[in-house]
Amino acid sequence: MLRLTRFHAIFLVAVFIVSQAWAAGGPPMITDDPGTPGDGHWEINIAALSSTTKDASTYQLPLTDINYGVGDRAQLKFEMPWLFQEERTGTSRNGAGDALAGVKWRFYDAGDNAWQISTYPQILFGFPLLDPPNRTGLEDAGTSYLLPVEFEHGFEDFDINFELGRWFRPVQTGDSWIAGFVLTREVRKGLELIAEIHDEKTILSVQDELILNFGTRYDLSEKYTLLLSAGRDLRNSLNATNSLLTYVGLQTRY
Repeated sequence: MLRLTRFHAIFLVAVFIVSQAWAAGGPPMITDDPGTPGDGHWEINIAALSSTTKDASTYQLPLTDINYGVGDRAQLKFEMPWLFQEERTGTSRNGAGDALAGVKWRFYDAGDNAWQISTYPQILFGFPLLDPPNRTGLEDAGTSYLLPVEFEHGFEDFDINFELGRWFRPVQTGDSWIAGFVLTREVRKGLELIAEIHDEKTILSVQDELILNFGTRYDLSEKYTLLLSAGRDLRNSLNATNSLLTYVGLQTRY
């Protein structure tokens, strides 16, 4: 599922060796983790995302990502972007993107310095769901379902976090596997530097998208965190190759 070249493997090992304090995934990265906001707490991420190919630039401006904790181990999620696309020909279009809703459940939790495992089923659907004439063509076709599992293990000086899952998509698109691995170093209190590798591979072919991503989280206060990341496709046979992927967001917790 996640196929690394020798260079990528050496890179991840090197980052692991030189690091002393590691955390987990989640925004601004693609790979998720078993963490939840806590019972009765909200975590809201308002972000601007961009993807750039040789033919067009696409923006999610904004992406609204709302999460609510139910008990200590569960989380409800809803997110939806507003999409803008500017093509190199000079044409542009915009409209509501697909909505994503899900429930995360951390079904195994042995503590901060042991394994934590969650599942995070999600549904991706057009919005408005029953109003196809208002769709822009930037959304995915039909309704898709994601069934992933997230793993995290805490050690004395670092944590490891990875995610494995499968997209169940419409026939015309095809199902795919996903796999992601994240390393995050806390360089000082409230400031984390993050490295990620993420792969999506179709079930019935050798097509895939392998992304290398770097990011940071910076706590502005107890309630607000600045989220930043930038990356690119190392290879992409699913769609046009992204030469740049960015995420700029603000996380609010209460």
